[in-house]
Amino acid sequence: MRAAWRRPLWRASAAWMLGAMAVVPLLAAEMGDDAYREAVAQLDAQADRALAHCKQLAGGPNAQRRCLLEAETQHQVDAAALQARRHPSGNNHFKALAAQVERRHALAAEDCKSRHVGNDKDSKSAQQACLREAKQKRAAGIQDAHQQAASEVSIFTPPKSQAERQREADLDTAIRKCDSLLGDANVQCVRGLSPEARLRALSRGSGAPPAK
Repeated sequence: MRAAWRRPLWRASAAWMLGAMAVVPLLAAEMGDDAYREAVAQLDAQADRALAHCKQLAGGPNAQRRCLLEAETQHQVDAAALQARRHPSGNNHFKALAAQVERRHALAAEDCKSRHVGNDKDSKSAQQACLREAKQKRAAGIQDAHQQAASEVSIFTPPKSQAERQREADLDTAIRKCDSLLGDANVQCVRGLSPEARLRALSRGSGAPPAK
């Protein structure tokens, strides 16, 4: 089942046109295997529709790039929300909230670059100011996500299953492999990570950025 998340991100974009999956409370019952498999199948089908929509979008490369960015970041939100449903925990709830923050930041940064074009000093200065503001909002959002997830942690939160612990160990191995590489090799490795691995890398501050 993990292989389904390793599709190229431009194919694995989830149902951003239909809206993100809701972030569920920590104490929700753990999602069963059948329900999880059905949810993954739905995300895959929705991903294909999102890809087809972006490829047929009028407006040139910029519009298509924006469409793909929206699809990719929405997929990350939906994937994180699904994991929070699959294995409710404080850590997974934080990842689901953080994915929403990362999506807003990625789209805001793209807006900064689209609005402030040009090589003149004023345009560059305006773009940098816009990007700094977006970065500050991201930092505040991540802090809020930490606080919200921590406030909802309970002693009744289900412990991690053996399968979840093994999956996280596999993710850490993939992240460490990318961390050991430099330059273009690191960039290509990060781009090949699953959405769940990217979120894990971001939440623990490994420095792995969202793929461009």
